[in-house]
Amino acid sequence: MATLVAFDPKEKTTHNSHKFGFTLTSTNYGYWKSMTTPFFITNNLFGYVDGSVPCPPTTVTVTPTPEKDHPIPPPIASPNPQHPIWVVNDAHIRMLILLTISETSFQYVQGTTSRDLWLSRAYAPHTASREYTLKTQLLRIEMKPDESSSDYLTRAQEYATALANIGEPMKEKDIAMLVVSGLREEYNGLKTTTLSHQLAFNELHALFADHEYMLKKTAPVASLLKPFT
Repeated sequence: MATLVAFDPKEKTTHNSHKFGFTLTSTNYGYWKSMTTPFFITNNLFGYVDGSVPCPPTTVTVTPTPEKDHPIPPPIASPNPQHPIWVVNDAHIRMLILLTISETSFQYVQGTTSRDLWLSRAYAPHTASREYTLKTQLLRIEMKPDESSSDYLTRAQEYATALANIGEPMKEKDIAMLVVSGLREEYNGLKTTTLSHQLAFNELHALFADHEYMLKKTAPVASLLKPFT
């Protein structure tokens, strides 16, 4: 294991100055992880959160130097100077992670290390009731009257991601089918085409955006002329 060095004040200031424009919730763990990972990697912090820089033992075994004409003394346990360095560094990283966690997700925080915070199950506890709720939300998903196609797909993705985080992922084609089935009436012309081609979920964004654009383009424009009175 490489020798650990404590973060200096300049490094800590650089880390603390980075502000993420979002917080971790129970439904966006995948997005949160993909956005924070590059930050930890580029700042040489990722080894703490992924476990590749493990916590050193509190003590190390050393053999005292024998005195002249004396037998070799037995090994003794001595405080490991690497241990407190790791603890301080890890506490700093843990603080950085905590700053990205929403208040609602804070109740799920577990463990005492940055790696503990990194694990998805801390924010997506798998209970039968939660699994039922998420699956029901996805199975019954419907596009709201004032909801854009982008917001609708984002909502569906949040449900799907939350299910994946608790180890119950749904197939992409099944998610796409449920999403298409829940579209509003003005999307009826798109439903038949989409369902017959069995498109993947990630293909729906562009398709819905194009259809939404055409709907707006063909919508009747109110006349600017006022009738004679």
